[in-house]
Amino acid sequence: MDNLRTASVLCVWLITICTGSPVSSTDHHGDLRWKDDPNYFNRTIRMPDALSTKPDALLCHSVKLDDREAYILKYEPHATKSVAHHMMVYGCGKPGSDKPYWPCGEMDAVSDEAVCSDGAREIVYAWAMDADSRELPNGVGFRVGGTTRNKYIVIQLHYKEKFKGDFKDNSGVTLHMTFTPQPKQAGYYVMGNMGHIPPMIQGFHMESACDYKSNDTIYPIGYRTHSHNLGVVTSGYRIRDSVWTEIGRMSPQLPQTFYNVTIPGMDIRPGDTLASRCTMSSDRVGATAIGPSNKDEMCNFYILYYTYRKENIQIQYCFRDAQNFQWSKYLVNIPEGASSTEGLPAFTREDPFASRAFKHSQERGFDQQKELMKK
Repeated sequence: MDNLRTASVLCVWLITICTGSPVSSTDHHGDLRWKDDPNYFNRTIRMPDALSTKPDALLCHSVKLDDREAYILKYEPHATKSVAHHMMVYGCGKPGSDKPYWPCGEMDAVSDEAVCSDGAREIVYAWAMDADSRELPNGVGFRVGGTTRNKYIVIQLHYKEKFKGDFKDNSGVTLHMTFTPQPKQAGYYVMGNMGHIPPMIQGFHMESACDYKSNDTIYPIGYRTHSHNLGVVTSGYRIRDSVWTEIGRMSPQLPQTFYNVTIPGMDIRPGDTLASRCTMSSDRVGATAIGPSNKDEMCNFYILYYTYRKENIQIQYCFRDAQNFQWSKYLVNIPEGASSTEGLPAFTREDPFASRAFKHSQERGFDQQKELMKK
């Protein structure tokens, strides 16, 4: 396990260009539990008539937050998968530009196309595939402003296509917030892979695992999967004393929201190991690289958690090279159902870049490979 302790790689670009049921609410003015909070407010942030001039355009827009410390209680997206491949919401010390919106495909802090100009980028929220709202549990909030590095909110939209005609976009998010301190703060742990998916292969595993090295116990409350056209199912686990406990399992072809964890009330402690697997299937004649465009692929498993820690927390990452890392080299008692679609909602998977037109259903396309994926 020593190798697991040293291989946590901070690969921000891999996740930014990038089970249970989702928690959501139709109340656009705050949950009833906030009605007596005099410090409750909401902030809607939308792209200001943005224009995508090419496929896979990445555009950003920023707003300044109040200097006071605030807590995000709920995320309410305003976007559609017919327009946007995904939307990321970041916290920055200083945005990459003071323009109304700007191209932001670069991951450094010195380019004119950076998301943040100071390098202090924090994931605040992620959306794709018509995901619904996400409300945090009572007493949990995501801290911004104050002593945190999140002085600005930057929304990044990854647009699928060049816009036609006079269409301009106003996608965005409403953040339901309060200045009232919350006893628990939310954070993210993100797992994923570098590498590529070989051509013409069914049930290819992209696996990651790292020892949990923080001194703070964290309590997972939600998880999110993210892949593009080749992703079939993604799963995440906590391993303690060689016993695997599922955090979540879902197809990235379904709405990429934050779903409730499989076992409510579970925790992650120092000494545990975290593991994730993306199962990919390709009908392409060439290899598919992990990368930023819709034609590329991604393999991400987000863990949304809360902690009782009062000090500032930072996002944690665990990324592995899919060609050089496999669970079987380091781990035992691997669950047979890690790539199973059993129990998931029905879904379809279409790949416009396949060598010929394919449309896989949960019942017909992938499950025929079930035995292969158990290997």
